[in-house]
Amino acid sequence: MGMSSGKALKLKKPTAKKKVAAKKVAPKKAAPKKAAAKAPAPKVVTKTVTKTVTKTVSVDKNAALRALAQRIVDLTVANNDEESLALYAHNVESREAANPPMTGIDAIREKFKMWRSMVSDAVFLPRSVSADGNTIVIEWDGRVTLATTGRVADFPEVAVHEIENGKIVRERFYYDPSVLQP
Repeated sequence: MGMSSGKALKLKKPTAKKKVAAKKVAPKKAAPKKAAAKAPAPKVVTKTVTKTVTKTVSVDKNAALRALAQRIVDLTVANNDEESLALYAHNVESREAANPPMTGIDAIREKFKMWRSMVSDAVFLPRSVSADGNTIVIEWDGRVTLATTGRVADFPEVAVHEIENGKIVRERFYYDPSVLQP
């Protein structure tokens, strides 16, 4: 190589490369997700409430009436005239079919005697019983044997009993009276 101007070229010394220790950089953590917009915390309100509790009790107003109806049925099925007399008020009024009314407990006693003289056997079974307010209605399926002839006859009947103070004060019996003819 030749020199052309007489100047010496300065050569740059090669610089040594410094080794730089690499810094360990922790991987970037994902930025926490932004929480959904939170509703504001509810406001706490304290209230004192006074409550009156009323208990409703169902009272069966017809329970005593139904018990009396059951007693009438039981005594009729048993043909127990003597205990049946206790179910009547002293001034009871009783009407049989188209006959005029009879009044008083003694009239009921006589009616029972007359009935027993007319029939030698009587079987009554209740078909339906209704007890409401102050009235008991019993639909009976009866079968009687007439004392004079021995003839057996079906004897359907409807009895209506009006009740006051737990006693029968009025009763009416509906049936075909021709069934009792000999």
